[in-house]
Amino acid sequence: MKRILWYVAISSYALLMIFPLLWMISTALKPSNEIFTLTPTFIPENVTLQAFIDVLSMESYRRYLTNSLLVASCSTVISVTLSSLAGYGFSRFYFKGRKRILHIFLSAQMIPGVILLMPIFFIMTNLRLIDSYVGLILAYVTFSLPFSTWIMTGFYKSIPRELDEAAMIDGATRLQAFIKIIVPLAIPGMISTAIFSFLVAWDEFLFTLTLTSSEAKRTLPYGLYSFMTQYGVEWNNLMAASIMAIIPPLLIFLFLHKYFLRGFTSGALKE
Repeated sequence: MKRILWYVAISSYALLMIFPLLWMISTALKPSNEIFTLTPTFIPENVTLQAFIDVLSMESYRRYLTNSLLVASCSTVISVTLSSLAGYGFSRFYFKGRKRILHIFLSAQMIPGVILLMPIFFIMTNLRLIDSYVGLILAYVTFSLPFSTWIMTGFYKSIPRELDEAAMIDGATRLQAFIKIIVPLAIPGMISTAIFSFLVAWDEFLFTLTLTSSEAKRTLPYGLYSFMTQYGVEWNNLMAASIMAIIPPLLIFLFLHKYFLRGFTSGALKE
């Protein structure tokens, strides 16, 4: 009986969590006249894919999607590269203040992004990077890099130090040992940090609104916001655009979730 009650409770909670997504799908499959009826229905009476066709035919939406893919991919590559090198250094070399720096990195994640908005805006203004892809990429790297470094440091600690030493005894340099021995073993951790970095850049709205001024440079979260105008909201188009926006993160989690969990678990190690 306890097991049955447990399954009922978990199923009810899962249904509650997934209901907004189901309602999004239902709304996206409805024609406009069915959405604004006085008695809304969960199951569409007339299923149509016209909303998806309309959204994909919008040049602006395709541009927002392309910008998001470009910015998120570049910031992910930079964050993974830098955090992999920094994590290896923190895990293999002992120097004064190492633990304190790592704690500062972790505490940086506790600072709300809105507090950093004005300082980053002034920095980007002085560097003349406002309304540019480079400015957005650098901003997102600053958000993901501290925690990514923490994850990679913990992951490298789970790799025996003797592997580095054995490679260097055989004549390899420290860099060769890192590239040929450690990096292949650290791929799950790198995938974990890549997922985290990609999602940080993919979902962010406030900084793309602040650091860009032209429609040509803005990303997908702003594109979804632009569906809400003073003349009303085409809810089926907005829901269709939102569903397509969550497809890349969803595919990433479906195929790489085991690496994501493994990387975070390894990052939980303490000295």
